Amino acid sequence: MNLDTDIIVVGCGASGATAAETAASLGSRVFLLEDHDRAGVPSHCSGHVGINSMRRLGISLPEQIVKNQIRGAIFRSPSGQVLELERQAPITWVLDRRAFDEHLANEAQKAGAQIQFSTRATSIQTRDDDRVQVRVSIGAKSHTLNCQLVVDCEGASPALSRIRSTSERRRPMWVNSAQMHVDHVEDLDHDMVEVYLGSAYAPGFFAWIIPWRDGSAKIGLAAREGNPRLFLERFMLKHPIVSRRLKNAQMRNASYHPIPLGGPILRTYYPGMLIAGDSAQQVKPTTGGGIVFSLICGKIAGEIAHEASRTGDASESFLSEYERRWKSEIGRDLNAMRRIRRMLFRLPDNRLEKMFSIARTLDVTTVLSKADDIDMQGRTLAKLGLDPRLTISLLCSSILSFPFVVESRKTKG
Repeated sequence: MNLDTDIIVVGCGASGATAAETAASLGSRVFLLEDHDRAGVPSHCSGHVGINSMRRLGISLPEQIVKNQIRGAIFRSPSGQVLELERQAPITWVLDRRAFDEHLANEAQKAGAQIQFSTRATSIQTRDDDRVQVRVSIGAKSHTLNCQLVVDCEGASPALSRIRSTSERRRPMWVNSAQMHVDHVEDLDHDMVEVYLGSAYAPGFFAWIIPWRDGSAKIGLAAREGNPRLFLERFMLKHPIVSRRLKNAQMRNASYHPIPLGGPILRTYYPGMLIAGDSAQQVKPTTGGGIVFSLICGKIAGEIAHEASRTGDASESFLSEYERRWKSEIGRDLNAMRRIRRMLFRLPDNRLEKMFSIARTLDVTTVLSKADDIDMQGRTLAKLGLDPRLTISLLCSSILSFPFVVESRKTKG
């Protein structure tokens, strides 16, 4: 391994691979370091993304990565009330997240980034000449890499940037998630995501069923307290609807993962370092989704990192442009979603039931149809304004990022 380069990106997820591909395509020498032996492993994400957002970012994917297209969502209250929202055309894709990450890694490699798998970055320090040293372990061996700057995309529990940014993190709002890929799920509506609310199965958050075209599904939940693995077992074995549909199912690929919902860390740049993706907590507080924001922030980080390397200026002042740019893109939306998340955390089951009852009598779809972006929910809020149906609309639109719907079918389950 060449021990000297322009930029080191740590973490080969969506933000890291995008940052590496962007900087390399602009002409920088880039090392992309990944702790695991391949991209996309382990996979914690449901892979549920907005079609419009992906197209707006210019993301073109091989057909085999898109495992389904979704037209709407079925919401179930704690007592079993049902609100079904759908539109005629697909609104979201369900991605094979492992294959998606592998695709992004391949794109980074094609652009010229050098990927080193099974390589753990253990420490970082700035030299007297302002270049950055990164200590890495590869098997039993340890190496020191030198670069102009580091882009930290390690994930939700970063080791490198946490050393510098512990005092810059917000008051934590975390949930812990559990998810399985389940084969042979009966009675799947392949066009619809299912959302289950209630403290019995997912206190403080929700459970989900996200179908694939092949009859399998991602089934998971997150909870603000308690053991998510036990909650998921209870949901799959005890829920009167779900347990019946899983009687012949086969479970595989269980994953458990913390999700930060408190909004981005207060500072995402330091001398010689940018922080992007889950490491920066650039995650939607409403749903825990991070793919689109990771792609946006990874691209900006790659562009700023290249300019810093080209000019030889990785100072705090120069790198602050990264934070200014990503906040201009998604800062308002993240702030709005954080406020919605605080509201949702405070909703007990009886309030959820009342909101479902209101939704079943009011024409909430009139409000929802005014919005046109499932990821930028701050812009959705601005369009909804002070409509008296706003509260229930926010609940429906933010739980799985479905702010625009054409048709509502009100049923009882």
